[in-house]
Amino acid sequence: MKDHAHYTPQGNEKRLRLSALITVFMFVSQLIGGLVTNSLAIMSDAWHLMSDMLALFLSWYAIRQTMKPADDTHTFGYHRFGSLAALINGLALIGISLFIVYQSVLRFLHPAPVHSAGMMALAGVGFIGTFIIVLVLKSGGDNINVKSSLLHFLGDVFSYLGILAGGLLIGLTGLTWIDPLLSSLFAVIILKNAWTITREAGLILLEAVPQEVSIQEVEERLLQEEDIKKVLDLHIWSLSNEHLSLSAHIQIANMEVKDTAALLNHIEEVLFKEFKIAHTTIQLQTEGIYRNQSKKMNIPQVH
Repeated sequence: MKDHAHYTPQGNEKRLRLSALITVFMFVSQLIGGLVTNSLAIMSDAWHLMSDMLALFLSWYAIRQTMKPADDTHTFGYHRFGSLAALINGLALIGISLFIVYQSVLRFLHPAPVHSAGMMALAGVGFIGTFIIVLVLKSGGDNINVKSSLLHFLGDVFSYLGILAGGLLIGLTGLTWIDPLLSSLFAVIILKNAWTITREAGLILLEAVPQEVSIQEVEERLLQEEDIKKVLDLHIWSLSNEHLSLSAHIQIANMEVKDTAALLNHIEEVLFKEFKIAHTTIQLQTEGIYRNQSKKMNIPQVH
């Protein structure tokens, strides 16, 4: 069983801070090294690392915000800051990947010599640094900010392996077009990861039903309870990918008011254990009450 104590906002904040420090060192070394070796792959990676620094900063800031308690203005708390930061990160990466493709096309059209040995040395440094960051972030649970940063650096690990192989091939064959080809491949990897994060963040901000939950399955599960007759006005959304919410009107069999508390507690327990829905707003009502309310509000009956 996973130890969820490690997934606290404080723990994730420390992970992002350490990752940012490593990234700053790597960015400086790759930028200088890319200029010295004239490798477009290394230069592209340097600018990618700059985006990673911004992404880490945004993710760190977002987690700091989500640690704030709810107040009179933000009654649900500040969890949406994380999704907003992830959306900005994703859009930035999409732009960077397109820029790298553009630079690769220019290098294909106008080849330039590449210092393969220096290219391989820098790729080795980058691989070690990103591998450490991946290990640090991998223990951050399902937090969308940590996950978006992890995807950044997982792509980088494979990118550096590609640069090492490319540097070796350039050294052996002298084919400089391998360098822009690698850059194009890295851009595709970046674009794919960026789209995944952007789409997930966008769905959260649009209050769509989370991908890991089926609204039909939730309704069917609730209807398995003997005292539940209908599930009406069912809505499921997320404040972040770690905080699922639900609201619903539930028609129940006639029972004493004192017995409804136990039923409500049972419903909340089912939703949390089986669907990880922790925040619920549920209105229990008998069928007769719902019909009378519908007539007063001129709402057509749902059959």
